[in-house]
Amino acid sequence: LIEFSKLCELMEKDDLAKSYLERASLLKKSLNKYAWDGSYFIRATKDDGTPLGSRKNKEGKIYLNSQIWSVISNSATREHSKKAMDSARKYLYKEYGPLLLTPAYSSPDATIGYITRYAPGIRENGGVYTHAACWAILAECLLKKADNAYLLYTKISPILRSHQNPDHFRTEPYVLPGNTDGPESPYFGRGGWSWYTGSASWLFKVLTEYLLGIRPTYEGLLIDPCIPKSWSHFRMKRLFRNATYLIEVENPKYVSSGVKSITINGKYQRSNLITPQAPNKVHRIKVVMG
Repeated sequence: LIEFSKLCELMEKDDLAKSYLERASLLKKSLNKYAWDGSYFIRATKDDGTPLGSRKNKEGKIYLNSQIWSVISNSATREHSKKAMDSARKYLYKEYGPLLLTPAYSSPDATIGYITRYAPGIRENGGVYTHAACWAILAECLLKKADNAYLLYTKISPILRSHQNPDHFRTEPYVLPGNTDGPESPYFGRGGWSWYTGSASWLFKVLTEYLLGIRPTYEGLLIDPCIPKSWSHFRMKRLFRNATYLIEVENPKYVSSGVKSITINGKYQRSNLITPQAPNKVHRIKVVMG
């Protein structure tokens, strides 16, 4: 609703934009009132109203998506989003990435669904599901937790995992797996369902647009890096609206976020938004973080 309201404003449909924002506000209030479980958000409710992903449950006490999407959607209060992410890090972040839920379900439950029919620790039942792992990186970037974001990436990177222990990972180093077995599986850390996941495009989007922070918006390219403090620089070639941007980012102060200055084809500007430049040309962008 919030995203679509922006489009409505650009189309000069202000009344429609206002109505969507009002509905979004009501949803936000309801979520924070009824879905909050003390230190994190529940995942859903059964048909009879029983909560899923609650501290009251014996299995599936906490789900990853509820916590990270409270940040991504900007639907949580600041206090709730902090507590929710702290809970995700405490209970779900593991050696090979963030678990989709924990503890895993030990037997099928028709009132919950097919994920309970997987063995504990496999795929959606307590495994590392790569789509959600990408979204966890995104949430950490939005909170400007660069070290957390990059650490999550290193845990799910097929190149790094294969380099560390290929016989354990058992998945191609050049293909992102759809999932990795969780700690309740006897094969904890084994990759699976490669060549069969849409998470590859999500990881590319999250790394380029939120960790490196070269992000397309309606108004232009937003430069908003969220990188490890140890990085001194990086470069990117970005195609955007029929033009090519050669972007150099320098980090002389070794910070994780913040832009001090930008030059576009040698011309200085303070804003970190690059408005669309002349099409069918190459534009050189120099960014100094600080």
